[in-house]
Amino acid sequence: MPRLLQGLVCLFVLVALAGCGFQPLYGTSGLDSASVSARLASVAVPEQTSRVGQLIRNEILAAISPAGTSAAAAYRLDMTPQSNDDTAVEAQNTDVLRRSYRLNVSFDLVESASGKRVYTGKTFSYVSYDRTGAPFANLQARTNAEERAAREAGLDIRTRLAAYFATN
Repeated sequence: MPRLLQGLVCLFVLVALAGCGFQPLYGTSGLDSASVSARLASVAVPEQTSRVGQLIRNEILAAISPAGTSAAAAYRLDMTPQSNDDTAVEAQNTDVLRRSYRLNVSFDLVESASGKRVYTGKTFSYVSYDRTGAPFANLQARTNAEERAAREAGLDIRTRLAAYFATN
């Protein structure tokens, strides 16, 4: 009897999920033939003036329009990254410092044809790294922290754009 009960519960859950309106983020709906992936591929991301801005741009482009795919730019993504590097922990009697790198990014999705802002958002990334007495190790640690923060921010922006396109 427990096996029959488990089967009935599974069947009930599947029927309930089918009726709830759940739709995969990157799926296509019967009403709109444009998938989220195709709409993401139509977003142009202008060149950035800072290194961290360029890292974010590269991450977004790699996620929304993989190599070999191109679409007409129906949208433009404007970004304003701001970073801050602070001491998080300073150990007594050692040369080791724990540093924190915080990246804040404001972004606007703009329709290319009308110039109208259709979606606005903010995201952040907070990563930490160790600073020691070795200058080259410090440079590498800071560079790695910057790259990790840019990767997180870029993927978050891509996810937010996908959610916007899935609902609009």
